[in-house]
Amino acid sequence: MKNHTIYQTPIDKLLTLGDCHKITNEYNYIAELGLDTEHIPGLISMAIDQKLNSADSASLEAWGAIHACRALGQLRAEAAIEPLMQLFHKLEDSDWVNEEMPKIYGMFGEVAIPRLKAYLADESHGIFPRITAIHSLEEICKQHPNTRQKCIAALTQQLKSFAQNPHELNGFIVASLIELQAVESAAVIKSAFLAQSVPDEITGTWDNVCDSLGINSDKIALFTDINLDEVSQLGDISTDEMTQTQEIADSKETQLQDVITDEVTQLEDVSQTQEISFKKKQPDQITTDELENLAITSDDLQLIEDVTMDVEQLHKVETKTDEQKQSSDIDNRETEATQLKSEVDNQTVTASVKQPLSKGFGGFATSQGKAKTNKKKKR
Repeated sequence: MKNHTIYQTPIDKLLTLGDCHKITNEYNYIAELGLDTEHIPGLISMAIDQKLNSADSASLEAWGAIHACRALGQLRAEAAIEPLMQLFHKLEDSDWVNEEMPKIYGMFGEVAIPRLKAYLADESHGIFPRITAIHSLEEICKQHPNTRQKCIAALTQQLKSFAQNPHELNGFIVASLIELQAVESAAVIKSAFLAQSVPDEITGTWDNVCDSLGINSDKIALFTDINLDEVSQLGDISTDEMTQTQEIADSKETQLQDVITDEVTQLEDVSQTQEISFKKKQPDQITTDELENLAITSDDLQLIEDVTMDVEQLHKVETKTDEQKQSSDIDNRETEATQLKSEVDNQTVTASVKQPLSKGFGGFATSQGKAKTNKKKKR
């Protein structure tokens, strides 16, 4: 095989070392080849080189990627943690990835734990890549005993999701916890077994687990959400101490719930008091702080201003309407007075026109009287 990528010296020497099984992890790549931190970018390129990783194992160059990964592990190259992790799923069928990568991440140490934990929790990855992450956490714990608490916490945290996890994944997590003698995780392990979420063929039965961990099942409470990161001296904890820790956790949970209830009640009382006080005040006495305490937003204030302006305009319209109405009443009264005066004048004119007719009517009556008088006289 002829690789098209040209690697500079001394990185190119990794392409000549051959079968990694013949060169153990104890081989000092740094001292033997003169590698240093300045070579990290080139080593990462070789480690993820697709052509090298897919090459025929009969060629020397095909082993170059594995040697590059080992060299990065010895350099504890934090920059390589993420790039190498993609090999978990890109080469999940490769035996060397499953065998070598946990040891390499063991060299990276504590700095790799958060990334491995995130990878393990990512359900988009298949089971076998996630199992590689499990074994990597286990290896970090073995190579760096001071990281035991964090590694066990990461594994146990994932096992808490046993109902959602694939059963095989739960099995390998439990197997690693047994390997690390994680007695402090017994409550979660027991709960997973009782939920029938752990295959017996991977770890054996729950009784087998109890024997491996040296614990009494009857003294192990079922899982409650205990923060393992806050439990100290995990390696020396006994069954009785674990039971006491469980009881303390339950007690603290109850106390916390009581505190939350009291705080909610107090907040409700304060809110009601502020609301009553707010209602008693005149609008011009309300301060900005009081408005904020009542959770009045800028939109609410704008709405209040808009309504106030509308009310003022309404008052103006009503006032103008009243004035117009009064003016209209005056005009109507003047019109009525004019009409009344006109009627009076008309009556006066009519009276003056009928005056002679009144006299004639009076004369006519008088002449009739006279006629009657004359008739009487004739009789």
